[in-house]
Amino acid sequence: MAIRLRKVEGRLVALCAALTVPEEGDIYLDDDAHHALTTKFGVDFVSEGLMDSAPYDLDLVKIMLKIERLLF
Repeated sequence: MAIRLRKVEGRLVALCAALTVPEEGDIYLDDDAHHALTTKFGVDFVSEGLMDSAPYDLDLVKIMLKIERLLF
């Protein structure tokens, strides 16, 4: 799902791109960006105990963890 990030009343809001008209200042995240962020949030939320489980793209998780582990 493509998303628009938009400041509304001083708050950053994530909106469905298909249901909104683009406005100046919007940050557009395409389907690939949304998928990557959803995977990252799922892994992080489970590892922090905020969720019991999350749907994963296991190939993407492997790539992500391989790169992140280079930092340690």
